[in-house]
Amino acid sequence: MIARWLSINMLTVLLILLWSWYQGYDSNEILAGKVLAQAAFILFLINLNMYFIFLLIRKSKIRKVKITLAKISKRMMKYHVAIAVTASLLIIVHAVIMITALFEDLWKAKTASGMITWIILAVLLFSGLLRRRKSTGMRRKFHYMMAFVFFAFVFLHIFV
Repeated sequence: MIARWLSINMLTVLLILLWSWYQGYDSNEILAGKVLAQAAFILFLINLNMYFIFLLIRKSKIRKVKITLAKISKRMMKYHVAIAVTASLLIIVHAVIMITALFEDLWKAKTASGMITWIILAVLLFSGLLRRRKSTGMRRKFHYMMAFVFFAFVFLHIFV
């Protein structure tokens, strides 16, 4: 199960890299923006995997697997906020670079989907902040639901 999930992660990253390579770039500025966005995607994917680690802990019937995954998740959760902040900063730099490079094309579908995705990211980060202050079941569910909504819009933004 874990090997399958890691394979899906690697295939997703590979698919995005190949799509980016296929689309090409007009300038070095756009290339830099794409590279920053790809780095941010990988960081967000690492954070999203926390949900699946916790899911495997709950669903696994093998005690040794549960203990191993709990140790991994304990180490990973220490860096969850730092990874999210770093990825968010990379996204902001990506947005600034792309807006300056493609200023005349601001009203295209790619840019509009990016703006919507950025708004969803802001809601996701705010839900994480609320969850960090006081963790309730509703805040936890809303935070991970927003994470999946954000990822869906990221894919929409990438492949538009």
